[in-house]
Amino acid sequence: MKKIVLLAAMAFFSEGAMAYEAGQLSLDTPNVLKQNEGSFGIRHRFYGKADDYEKFLGSDDGGNMYISLKYAVLDNLVIGVDHTRDQSGYGLGLEYAKDFSEYGSAGIRLNTFSIDDFNFEDRQKSYFINAAYQTPNFLDHIRFTANVGYDKYYQHTTLGLGLDINMKNTISWLTFTENMSLLAEYYPQVDKVEGISGDNDSYAFGVKFQTFKHHFEILLTNSSNMDPRTMALGTNSEDLHFGFNINRKF
Repeated sequence: MKKIVLLAAMAFFSEGAMAYEAGQLSLDTPNVLKQNEGSFGIRHRFYGKADDYEKFLGSDDGGNMYISLKYAVLDNLVIGVDHTRDQSGYGLGLEYAKDFSEYGSAGIRLNTFSIDDFNFEDRQKSYFINAAYQTPNFLDHIRFTANVGYDKYYQHTTLGLGLDINMKNTISWLTFTENMSLLAEYYPQVDKVEGISGDNDSYAFGVKFQTFKHHFEILLTNSSNMDPRTMALGTNSEDLHFGFNINRKF
């Protein structure tokens, strides 16, 4: 009886872990939420330099934070709300995804948002539309992600590219998770905005640990931004900054 209970528990936990989308650090990925499922996410990027040991790896200088909540009204049709500390941004979004089996998966997200732009007295409102494509898992360990979007606020095209090298967790004795991934993202500025775009392209890289319905990610990045729209604007930073993400499916 104990063996049956154990096997059932293992199957249940495995199904929950596999059912959670193969998310990146900041890129959009096609969602896999089914009707009445939801997810909650927290992203944090420290402003300080990652090599500033006197300020505890830059954490004493504060940071930018992003919080999101999503809910599937139908299979793969998701509504979501989010808040970003920088510019006191608030967003309301709608996204849909489709799984094409051996050809990968694709999704599209429309996000309306309002921000406090210091150039204006009133809050500014606009929208961002972003298409995401994610390949199947090549050789059982390698997955690619691409985002192409249009930012109406700055009226420019955005691009983001991601790499996911996934494997069994080699340090499970330390993190108590079965799976892990090495993640990398790059945002080439294909359509610069005069006076807004940074001197350098944004990028990020890190490691993801996956548990039952949870993703924990630790990363380094040259930007304090945390979503495809703002990451595509580039950065003036020459330094690396620590960051982390926590995602929970429910």
